[in-house]
Amino acid sequence: MQKILTAHEMKEADQNTIHQGTASLVLMERAAKAVFDVLLAEFPTEKVLVCCGSGNNGGDGFALARLLLEHGIDTTITYLGQWNEKGEPDATSMSLECAAEFKKLPKSIHIKKTPSLTGVSTVVDAIFGIGLSRPLTGTFLEAARAINASKLPVLAIDIPSGVHADNGQVLGGAVRATKTVAIAAKKYGHLLFPGADLSGEVTVTDIGIHATSAHGHLLEKCDLEALPTRPRRAHKGTFGRVLVVGGSKSMSGAALLAAKAAYRAGAGLVEIVTPEENRLVYEIALPEAIVTTYTKENAALILDKSLTRADSVALGMGLSTDETARALVDTVLNSKEIPLVIDADALNLIAKDNALRAKMYLRGHTVLTPHPMELSRLMAIPVSAVLDDMPKAAETFSKDSGALVVLKDAHTVIADGDRLYFNTFGNSGMATGGCGDVLAGIIATMAVRAPLDIAATRGVLAHALAGDAAKRICGETGLMACDVVDGLRVILP
Repeated sequence: MQKILTAHEMKEADQNTIHQGTASLVLMERAAKAVFDVLLAEFPTEKVLVCCGSGNNGGDGFALARLLLEHGIDTTITYLGQWNEKGEPDATSMSLECAAEFKKLPKSIHIKKTPSLTGVSTVVDAIFGIGLSRPLTGTFLEAARAINASKLPVLAIDIPSGVHADNGQVLGGAVRATKTVAIAAKKYGHLLFPGADLSGEVTVTDIGIHATSAHGHLLEKCDLEALPTRPRRAHKGTFGRVLVVGGSKSMSGAALLAAKAAYRAGAGLVEIVTPEENRLVYEIALPEAIVTTYTKENAALILDKSLTRADSVALGMGLSTDETARALVDTVLNSKEIPLVIDADALNLIAKDNALRAKMYLRGHTVLTPHPMELSRLMAIPVSAVLDDMPKAAETFSKDSGALVVLKDAHTVIADGDRLYFNTFGNSGMATGGCGDVLAGIIATMAVRAPLDIAATRGVLAHALAGDAAKRICGETGLMACDVVDGLRVILP
């Protein structure tokens, strides 16, 4: 996994590196050289405009501009900070490092107050870095709007100006980058929307700053190797019995997808507990499954018996929110030793029922898989508050509930109370009915043979990679949840 840093963690790592003997100006020169290399390799350089602010991000920009000029590249500089009475950039208002790099520029260079975009081939955004916490206003906002309106290629240093480094939100306005060179590590704002869109392609450059610890981690394809290997000599009991509690009258598809996904993810046996009306559907569509049915009168009793045979449970897919469904959720929550994945209707039942909520808080061994609206109901906060800071929302509810939270979005955030994980794989074709049910089945299967944090993170990763495998066959527009299930055959050994 890659380390993902907050602005505070990045500044701390930067300071630690300086205290260990690497001068801050050396780090700035390294950053400028790394950006210079990307610029020459990937962007048109007939005429480069470097837009600088007064902080260290601006210092990176000044150092880059000097390198470009030294290599004979037509370069102009815009400085958006304070100017003195002589009509020059005011070095006293700059950070020490920014002022030092500004003073290294040739005296003949003409620096402008506002960006002149005529004839420019590439814009470099070095206005604000990860320390920005206030909205862009005045000339800063005007510059960002002008850069975006130009439709020119933009290379951002560390993060696009105007994007909050910790939550990806836009602070009044923001530069839209074609590519971002992240210094030392990716930041949360590169991964969370809308920052993820505004950052373009993000590449990380190593300039000798190493964070000793990080709260956030980015999932990578190789992380699937953390899953337990399948022994050659095995039987179906070796790989566990996954219990899928879902489906309701005229709503059989969700549980079916979860059950299929459980088998594709490696379950030895899958049992579906569902209303009697669904029996024929499941027996025809998935003959490999064990189908156990109930009526309103005996639902809890039937489920209780099935729980004694289960190694993990996926609960809630298409379950409905009537009284029978509530009794089923209550029964599952009483089974405290079995790994449990709670999804969909079960989440909504818990959100509005304090007794169920209390049982869930006390249970342990639980993964919740809400989308932002479902988490907003669980937390009794507006969905906008969840979307504005997904890591905070997921982490807060994980700590409050004791459950591991998989907050589903285009880029998913996973919180286990101590750490945050980010998944950026997957595609827009997965924004379709049933994909969440598939995820629940995958995680429940992996929870049979792996610790819950491994099951959740690798389950999310496998689900996303399976979606990408399906995209290569089906395209994005017509992709269906069943295609994601089939994609598991490609990405799992």
